[in-house]
Amino acid sequence: MKRTTRLVLSVAAGCLAMGLALAYGSSVRAEAEQARQELLASYGGDLVTVCVASSAIDAGEELDESNVHTEEWIASLLPPGAETSIEEVTGKRATSSIPERAVICPAYFTEKEGALEVPEGMVAVSVAADASHAVGGSVQPGDEVDVYVSNAGVADLLCRACILETSAHASEADGADLSWVTLAVEPERVEELLAATGKGTVSLTVPGAGAALADAEEAADVEDAEEIAGEDAS
Repeated sequence: MKRTTRLVLSVAAGCLAMGLALAYGSSVRAEAEQARQELLASYGGDLVTVCVASSAIDAGEELDESNVHTEEWIASLLPPGAETSIEEVTGKRATSSIPERAVICPAYFTEKEGALEVPEGMVAVSVAADASHAVGGSVQPGDEVDVYVSNAGVADLLCRACILETSAHASEADGADLSWVTLAVEPERVEELLAATGKGTVSLTVPGAGAALADAEEAADVEDAEEIAGEDAS
């Protein structure tokens, strides 16, 4: 085969590969756009650019560009008062811990007479919630709830949590509507919870006394099994 022919074939093969790569890239972008449109159609509203914690922010820590960035979220899934400008939050100090990837909202800057008491070993997370997805809005600080996230008609149980505060309880107005809750969750559940709330609707259910007792017994059985396994290993 002549050198010229090989050169022509090489160029043709390169062009074909480039064309296939461009076509694949266009296909991926089209699929992503289709998924975005389907998500918007499912939940309604448009995408809004909001401020999100780049890393975990401790209570008393000042917010700036080093620990806050912007992301696009579906408007209907955002907590009320979600901050949209980094300039507006720069210099503010958090009054409670803000988990990584949490949307920055007024709940994290609320000054209260009594400090929010987070149980040892737990993390406080604020999420959007309304009465129709929180037992008619009857939940109160101190209640234990099961946290579900529903998406595309499927509801998944994420974790059990303790309610630390609610917008209705924190409000001075009588009969205030429920718009957010602050939950105490295990640290390893924080990322999963925040990721899920960005894709679906949070629902809170209150387990009955029997369910709570069964969970406690199951936890005790697991602990006993671990102790026995440890003794056998030694």
